[in-house]
Amino acid sequence: MIAGLLGVIASLGAAPLAQEAPSQPAEVTAFGGVAIAIDRDLVAEINIGDRCTISLPTGQRESLSLELERFEVFTKDAKVVVAKIEGGHIVEHEVPQPTLAVFRGHVTGDERAEAFLAIGPSSVNGYVEDGQAKWVLAQPPDGRWTAIYDLNTIDPADMRWIESTCQTPTLTTAWPEPLSGTRSRGIDCPPSLRMAIETDWQFTSLFGGNTEASGEYAGTLIGAVSSIYLEDVDFAVQICYLRLWDTSSDPWTTGDSGARLSEFASYWNSSMGHVDRHLAHMLSGQGLGGGVAYVGVVCTGSGYAVSGNLSGSFPLPIEDHSNNNWDLMVVAHETGHNCGTLHTHDYNPPIDGCGNNDCSAAWGGTIMSYCHLCSGGMSNMVMDFHPTVQTTIENYIAGISCELGGDGSPPVANLDDVQAVLGESIDIDVLLNDYVNDCSEPTIIDHDTTSNYGGTIELIGGESGVLRYTPPAESISLDGFLYDIIDGSGQDDRGGVLVHFILPKPADSPTSVASGTMVQYYDLDALSALPDFDTLTPIGEEVLADINLASTNGVFAGSGLSDDVGAVFEGLIEVPITTNYTLYVESDDGSRLYVGDEMVVDNDGLHGMHEEAGQILLAAGLHRVRVEFFERGGGAGVIARIEGGGLAKQVIPADRWWHDVSVVGDVDGDGIVNIEDILLILADFGSCAGSCPGDLDDDGDVDVDDLLITLGAFAG
Repeated sequence: MIAGLLGVIASLGAAPLAQEAPSQPAEVTAFGGVAIAIDRDLVAEINIGDRCTISLPTGQRESLSLELERFEVFTKDAKVVVAKIEGGHIVEHEVPQPTLAVFRGHVTGDERAEAFLAIGPSSVNGYVEDGQAKWVLAQPPDGRWTAIYDLNTIDPADMRWIESTCQTPTLTTAWPEPLSGTRSRGIDCPPSLRMAIETDWQFTSLFGGNTEASGEYAGTLIGAVSSIYLEDVDFAVQICYLRLWDTSSDPWTTGDSGARLSEFASYWNSSMGHVDRHLAHMLSGQGLGGGVAYVGVVCTGSGYAVSGNLSGSFPLPIEDHSNNNWDLMVVAHETGHNCGTLHTHDYNPPIDGCGNNDCSAAWGGTIMSYCHLCSGGMSNMVMDFHPTVQTTIENYIAGISCELGGDGSPPVANLDDVQAVLGESIDIDVLLNDYVNDCSEPTIIDHDTTSNYGGTIELIGGESGVLRYTPPAESISLDGFLYDIIDGSGQDDRGGVLVHFILPKPADSPTSVASGTMVQYYDLDALSALPDFDTLTPIGEEVLADINLASTNGVFAGSGLSDDVGAVFEGLIEVPITTNYTLYVESDDGSRLYVGDEMVVDNDGLHGMHEEAGQILLAAGLHRVRVEFFERGGGAGVIARIEGGGLAKQVIPADRWWHDVSVVGDVDGDGIVNIEDILLILADFGSCAGSCPGDLDDDGDVDVDDLLITLGAFAG
C-alpha cells in the first residue's frame, strides 16, 4: 500500500509563478502596464483544489499578494466537440478538454478584494479588484506578451469601449420576493449550474481559427463567471458541453442578438435534447449589437442566452485592439437574466438610474446595470451583483424544480502526506483535504489504531476531529495507516496517511567563533533579481551584531551606497533545542536565506519591505546561515527573524549570532594552538613550492619567522 501511495505525491517548486518579463515592450509601458512572465510548468504542478499564494508584479514598489484556489470549470462528464457542416449535415468530432488552470481567491489580508486568474498554453487572463485599483491581466490576440495594468488609470477614450446593449426586454418593476417552493442543495458541493456552451465561427476566428485557443477562452470566461457567482450567490457555473466551429460553415445566419437568440433556442430545442444541462449559452464573435437572454428560465425549454461582440481577451488599451469589450461582464450579465433578475434600473425603486439616462452614480455600476453606457464605459463597472440583485437570484434559485449538479458519487478520502519527527506525536487533520458531494461535513467512522510499523493512532475531538499519530520507539523513515469517512448521504470511502520521518539538520562544529555576523557589500548594476554573488568582488566588509536593518533611503549599513547595493551576511545561529524552526526574512528589495546549502526562505524580486518565511528542522547547536540581499532603488532594508523551540517570533537576537574567526598560529585548523602545530611547522621547514599551511607569513618559506608566530600564540 505504501508504495502505491507514494506514487501520487507531488511537490511544488520554490520558483515564483509570475515575475516581471526580462524586457518591457514599449506598447505596454505606454499605457502604464508591466509585461510579466508566467511559469506554466509550475502552474501545472498545482492540482484542482490546491490553495496557493502567488505574487504578481505590478511595476510599483509592492507586488500583489494573492491567496488563490485552483478550481474546475468543466464538469466530470463534460464533452468538447469541434464541428463543421459537410453535405448539409453537421459533422463533429470529440476533442480533449482545454488545458486550462483556473484560480479564484482574494488579495492576501483582504477577502473583499476579489481575484481571478486563468492560465492556458496560449492565453493568460485575469483581474483583481482591491477597492482602489482594478488590475487586469491580458494578452493581445497573437500572445506576444502578457501584461498587467490598472484599468482605473487608463483614459476611457483610450479603451475604445464597444457601446453594446442588452436586448432583454425592460419591465417596469422587479423586486426580490421569494418564489414558492424549496430546493435542497443537491449533491454537488458547492451547487453548480450545468451550462452548455455553443459558439459560432466568428468566435473561433478571433483566435485565427485555432479551436484549442477558442476553447481555452470559453473556459476562461465561464470560469470567471463561476468565480463571481460562487462569491455572490453561492453556486458555481460549470461547462458540461462545448461546441466549437473550425470553418465558416456553422448553422447561424442571423445578424442581431435578438434574432440569434430565437435561432439558437429553436435549433437546440429541436436537435440538442441529448445534452444534459440547466442552461445553454452562445458565445459569439459576431457584431450582434450586444447580448440578450430569456429571464428566469433555469431548467426550462427557454434556458438560453447569447453574448455577442466578444473581443477574445480581457480588455487592453492598445492599437490593434480596435474595439474593447468586457467579455466577462456580458456573459455574467446575460446569465443573471437566466437566473431570474432584470436590470438594476427595472427595480422599484431603481437600484441605479444608468438605464434611465441618469449617470450621476455610474461609477461602481454592478453587473446588471447599464452604467457601461455612461461616460467611462466598462471602466465604470465592478465584477459584482448589487446586494438586492443577489437576493433576487438566490430566491429564484431556491424555487426552481431541478437540482443544481449532482452525480450521486461517493465522497473522496484523499491521501494525506505529512512529515513527523521521531519521538514526537503529530495531530493530523485528515478531513481537511477530503471531498463530499452533498455539502455535508465528512466524519471519521473508523481508523487503524496501529500503523504499519507499530505507531499508535487515536481520534481527538470526536468524529470530525483529528487523528493523533505517535511514532514507534524504533527508528524508521516511513509509516502509514488507513481511515474511513462517511458523508451525509451514507456513502463512504477509505483514505490513507503517509508519515515521512525527517531527520534534523545536524549542528555545525566551527573551530573558532566570535559574536556577530560577517557581512560583505557589493556595488551592483540595476537588477531585478539577486545576482550570483560568487562571481562578484565585494567592496567592503564588517561584522554586525545581528541582521536588523530597517528600510532607509540613505546609506545602507556600512556599504557607503544608498542604491544598487548588495550584501551577503554569513554567520552561525544558535538554536536551543532540536525541533522545527520558522525563519523569516523581511527585505526591500529581494533576499534569500540559506541554512547550509538549503534555501529556506525565497523573498527575491523587486518589492518594498515584504516578509517571507520557511521552516526547517534543526538539531540543537550552531548552524551556518547565509542571507543574500539586493536593492535597486528607493529604500533598502533587511531583517532576519526566528520562531520555534520556545522562541516567540523575534528578530534573531545578537546573542544567537556567531561567525567564524581564524586563530593565529593554528596550522592544522582545529582552533587550538598546541604542540601539533609546532610539529607541522618543523615538518614543513624549508622552501614552500606551493600553498603550505605552515607558511603563516605567506613569504614562500616555512622558517623561523613562522615558528615564532606559532610559539607566540602557544605561549599566549
